[in-house]
Amino acid sequence: MNKIFLILTGGTICSYENADGKRATDAESAKYKIISEFRKSGSPFNGVEFDTAMPIDTLSENMTVNKWNILLDELRKVESDKYNGIIILHGTDTLAYTASLLSLVMSKKNLPVCLISSHSPVDCEGTNANINFRTAVEMIMNGLKSNVYAVYENSDGKTYLHYGSRLLQCGNYSNDFFSKDMIAVDSIEAVCTESQAFETDRNLLSEIKELNSKVLLINPYVGLDYNSVNLSGVSAVVHTTYHSQTVCVDGDTNSFTEFAKRCKKEGVSLILTPCDKNSYSYVSTASALGNGVIPVSGMTDEMVYVKTVVGCSLSYKDDELCQFLNTDINFESAY
Repeated sequence: MNKIFLILTGGTICSYENADGKRATDAESAKYKIISEFRKSGSPFNGVEFDTAMPIDTLSENMTVNKWNILLDELRKVESDKYNGIIILHGTDTLAYTASLLSLVMSKKNLPVCLISSHSPVDCEGTNANINFRTAVEMIMNGLKSNVYAVYENSDGKTYLHYGSRLLQCGNYSNDFFSKDMIAVDSIEAVCTESQAFETDRNLLSEIKELNSKVLLINPYVGLDYNSVNLSGVSAVVHTTYHSQTVCVDGDTNSFTEFAKRCKKEGVSLILTPCDKNSYSYVSTASALGNGVIPVSGMTDEMVYVKTVVGCSLSYKDDELCQFLNTDINFESAY
């Protein structure tokens, strides 16, 4: 084989700058630009063929669960035996969420999947779009192991490979991506030969008919008033913790404990992450546990969120959801 399936979803890598210097997506034009630049790059895989699809064309900040469903529908159509791998062009803002989702549902597709983003459009001077794309093509054609990855050149001038399941959101005021075991591509063989970062025996891409969009994600902050959280129609809440695995347990409207009681009463699953029920340091965490709270550790916040979305899409609640969230984690920590 000498063919890659290329999926364009929008984002900066599929955008152009208008007369005002503002960016808007144009995946159709981007397809020709990025392939043309690759053909001129001098890559030893210059002759690789691309089959293309553009199921959505959106700035990644506008990504929704419904758009994820459209993307998953496209991925279900891919015939694995026809391709060396899949490349997905995606924006940076929600890259870590989509990478986590695909790491979970694509584990049985038996193809390497590389998500590619950029900090500026393909035709802008200094863009990292073309080096990211070329690197992904060459890694796939060199036999990259089946898994979901993100490929991205950081501001240090080095291009890194990340497991999608461990990718963290790009920070504010930064164009760089990080993950626990990110690796420069010049030592790619270390990644090619080790076991997958996320494994499951289930073909979740086939099992899931439609992703459930009724999952809330709440981050703690000083003054969080839980009375302002509307649980109507909500299937589950993923609640992150401060860095010490803690949340506020004082007061009434600011107490996580009281919020947990409310979730239990209204039949809403409440996930607390990262929180290791067997290893925490503060009495506040002990107070927060109970009332049906599901503690989860060992995954990024992004992965816990998308795994909860998938679990709820499979109609899991309570013990079933707890078991689903706390299985198939075969690494010590995502951080």
